Amino acid sequence: MSKASTRYAKALLEILAAERDASANMSVFRSLAELPESLTARLADATIPVEARSKALLVSIGSPSKDSLLGRLVSLLASRRRLGEIAEISRELLSMMEARAGIVRGTVLAPRPLAPLQIQSLEKSLSSVGSRVELVQETDLSLLGGFRVRLGSQVLDASVANQLNQARRALLSA
Repeated sequence: MSKASTRYAKALLEILAAERDASANMSVFRSLAELPESLTARLADATIPVEARSKALLVSIGSPSKDSLLGRLVSLLASRRRLGEIAEISRELLSMMEARAGIVRGTVLAPRPLAPLQIQSLEKSLSSVGSRVELVQETDLSLLGGFRVRLGSQVLDASVANQLNQARRALLSA
């Protein structure tokens, strides 16, 4: 993630916080955050005229007016040769908005899918006062049993392999 993307996202966050109906743009920012890398590479391609790239992006997000927030953002990024960073800026913006709202996103890795009730129970137990944990589930066949939860840079390891390693270390140190 570039420092410029973080700066643009912070500026957008402040603008959206001042707007009364910020939710109107959020679906567009979610779509932009999920742009495939091949498309963002085309948006950054200097061999394609900047006007063509800007126009294609504006059409893809519903042709907002040039005076709208999205229109001004595309124009600014085009003038600064940063159109290819729009997905990264959008992801960073969404992350900042979630942090501001007290939402923490994480991933639970398990050898087989967990039941929705188990996921809800994990989310509830991992939620601290004032924050809400939302977990996405992924399958990791390298795990024999148990699960791992990734919350940002933290990893909570409740796998069978980790529990066996802890038991082995406890026996060796005794």
